[in-house]
Amino acid sequence: MDAKTLRETVIKPKLTSVFGMVIASSLVTKATTAAMAVPGEHDKARAMVSAVCNDPRVLSMWGAAQASKQGHEWIAMVP
Repeated sequence: MDAKTLRETVIKPKLTSVFGMVIASSLVTKATTAAMAVPGEHDKARAMVSAVCNDPRVLSMWGAAQASKQGHEWIAMVP
């Protein structure tokens, strides 16, 4: 799975279900911007996941351990 597919089919739906459309859209925009700065699908995915999982809104809702666990699951989906 490439980074864009990961974002649209996995990350965005998860964030929308947990945070609602407005916050999810903000987080996805932040993730997309982070991914634009790096080459390669795996690195793009890592940048996106890092941007989401290190966001204060995510950390306050999930906690550091859960955010890290979710991030590792998402990264594992990109070869």
